[in-house]
Formats: sequence, structure tokens, C-alpha cells
Amino acid sequence: MIEIELLITRLVQRAPALDATTIDELRDALAFVGTPLALAISRIVELVGEQLVDPGVALPALAEACATLVAGIRGEADARSLEAARFRVETLTPMPDLPPRIAVPDVPLSELRRKS
Repeated sequence: MIEIELLITRLVQRAPALDATTIDELRDALAFVGTPLALAISRIVELVGEQLVDPGVALPALAEACATLVAGIRGEADARSLEAARFRVETLTPMPDLPPRIAVPDVPLSELRRKS
């Protein structure tokens, strides 16, 4: 589990440059743990690697979540802390763009007339 802390620290220290090997190793270590928090962290790490999430925003939150995850594995963090960390990490997931807003006419269609 120390490996998770070392890998996330390496990503943070080398930011904004992203090392694909470190990202892959971190995702593998998180997948091995397999808890909901570990899988949430892994997903955001993947999105950071694909440049779909800003590393400047995500990496500090991911480092904190990794520390909480490791503390949980050691029995030093309770279930509420783990769930709070998972929730915070999942808020980093990009949202799809909103559909374009359709304009609604100010005049009812029944009152429109063709020009003569």
C-alpha cells in the first residue's frame, strides 16, 4: 500500500507532466485493492491521463484520497471517511455538455400570421 502513496506522490511532484507508466502502475495498484474508493481514484487517474480532467485540480484531491485509502487499509480511517473521500473524488468526473437550449417564442404560434 505504500506503493500507492509513492506513485501518487510521483505524479504530483512531476505535474503538469504526466508519466503514462506511473499512471498505469497506480491504476494497477488501485485495481488490486478493489474497494469503491480505490476504483473511484483509479477512474479519475485514468481521466487525468487522458487529459479529460485538469491535473492541477485533480491531483491534490487524488493525493488526499490515496492517503485516506491507505489509512483505511491500515485500519486508521473509518467507513465514513472512506465514503467522504470517494464522494469527493467522484465529483471530479467530467459532466457531459448540456444540450443546446431551445428558444421559446414570446408570441403564441396561434397568433402568428404570414405577411401579405
